Amino acid sequence: MPQNKNGREEIDGLVRIEETLSEMYRLFAQRFHAHQEMWSGMAEEERGHARWIRDLYGKVEEGSVRLGEDHYRAEGIQYFLDYAAARLEEARGDNLSSAHALDMALDLESGLLERKFFEIFEADSEELKRAFEDMEKQIQAHTERIRKALAKGKEAL
Repeated sequence: MPQNKNGREEIDGLVRIEETLSEMYRLFAQRFHAHQEMWSGMAEEERGHARWIRDLYGKVEEGSVRLGEDHYRAEGIQYFLDYAAARLEEARGDNLSSAHALDMALDLESGLLERKFFEIFEADSEELKRAFEDMEKQIQAHTERIRKALAKGKEAL
């Protein structure tokens, strides 16, 4: 049983953020062939993040992972989810350029890093701490891939 009844809402929000990003990146992969491999890879990684968060909540229910009461960011998670969903709707439009898609993705990935949403979990084992570090490194890698793609685009101008 979870230690905090509201924990499920935050976990669900984090999962939905990752799923929204995955859907957006799949859309970009279909639309922008110059970066198709990058977008497809990132979409798959976001799906993996969503699965990992779902699995982590199972550990919360088992009692082997705790949700930190001081780290709850329910409103921030919902705000970010709403923002990501709005960007997804924008991405579905016909007038989106590849450069704007890259800008949107960089904004979202940077936002995840800045807000540190994953700190709602208390990592009291070395294995879990490494898992969080790996997740953060993957998000950082996403921002670097996007920045490189943006730089290449500017060089072509």
